[in-house]
Amino acid sequence: LLPVPGIVKEDPKLPEDKILPPPSPRPQNSIFDTDEEKSKLLARLLRSSHPEDLQAANRLIQSAVKEEQEKSAQVSRRVNTISEVSENVKRMDELLESYRRGELSPAAQESLQALFQRCQRLRPLLFRLASEAVPDEEALAEVLQANDKLSWALGQYRQVVASQ
Repeated sequence: LLPVPGIVKEDPKLPEDKILPPPSPRPQNSIFDTDEEKSKLLARLLRSSHPEDLQAANRLIQSAVKEEQEKSAQVSRRVNTISEVSENVKRMDELLESYRRGELSPAAQESLQALFQRCQRLRPLLFRLASEAVPDEEALAEVLQANDKLSWALGQYRQVVASQ
């Protein structure tokens, strides 16, 4: 047999004089890692030989998975919304600068108006995200910072467009 490249057939030899760092701690991502009561209940149910207990364990796992999926969707919504706010604020700032100089075409003025309206619709979404993020101080700070940027951009629009 010819050796197949990329396949390791035996463990590599490490130098005996080299000290390896300890493994990094396992991240606590699972609901069972952070909720000790649920973890103990699940372990007890899984050790049982009663079918009802195994069914209860299955329901507990399914509810934990659903909870994790909801958390993940919430984080995704927050990240996407904050990103959209940042992009819209940047674009609005650029358009307003051109507007101030009188260099904005009628089509670009329509884009600016549409952008303003989209930013106004993002505000209630940010408020909802802030209420969801309250337990997580870092996430709440991100949402509030995005809201501040959005409020500033909307204020700039009103000031610049209303003044002309």
